[in-house]
Amino acid sequence: MSHRPRIVYVPGDSRVHRLYPLVKLGWLLWGSLAVFVVRSPWWALAMLASALWVAGLAGVNPRRDIRGLRWMLGMAGLLLVLQGLFVKQGTVLFRLVPFGPGYLAVTDTGLYTGLYVGARFLAVILLSYLFVLTTDPGLLAHASMRAGLPYRYGFALITALRLAPIFEVEGNTVYQAQLARGVRYDVRHPARIWTMVRQLLLPLLISALSKVDALAVSMEGRCFGKYATRTYREEVDFTRSDAYALVLLALAFAGLLVYTIK
Repeated sequence: MSHRPRIVYVPGDSRVHRLYPLVKLGWLLWGSLAVFVVRSPWWALAMLASALWVAGLAGVNPRRDIRGLRWMLGMAGLLLVLQGLFVKQGTVLFRLVPFGPGYLAVTDTGLYTGLYVGARFLAVILLSYLFVLTTDPGLLAHASMRAGLPYRYGFALITALRLAPIFEVEGNTVYQAQLARGVRYDVRHPARIWTMVRQLLLPLLISALSKVDALAVSMEGRCFGKYATRTYREEVDFTRSDAYALVLLALAFAGLLVYTIK
């Protein structure tokens, strides 16, 4: 059975896909900062709703394109429960056990904090997923190099982004192959932990080194690094829509700065 990488670019022709990669990166940075700076559950929920709206514009279906969605929802629920149980400031709303001890009481501040932390967790993860799912790594590297990043570092960036899902698939292949050979990963004895790690990581390391060696030979054959500048197979242009999005981004950062100062 084939294994689909968890995080990989999904081609599309939506407005979100066509947005200039660095502008998109700026919006990701702003959204990640905003949910931490504005400490309100309603703001975090609004950011989460905005991320879902952008996902709809991009044609991204969270249930289909985001693996581990149940785990993320479960983790957000766990954060909500923990904050509700351990934050005791505020007015008691209810008790988990009627007439039970105080540590089983849920306060309005605890519920407020738990809602904020859980929504913030989901918003940041969803925004990060959206950036990866809608941004071509090659165009991101090209935009970064046009902004002044040396192309050697840009090549390292695009290589890392493209090899990460490949190594994930390789890791799953190694895992399934070791299971077929009789290796057991369900043994919880401490003495077996290092053995299991070695049985999984050693073949993966060998596979990674073979790919790196082939890539190095290919780069050497193409005289990579000989010239100060280079051409690109695909280029991305900065359009008027990107300029509008950049102006809105600057205003959003200004508003966040004013809120922080106040």
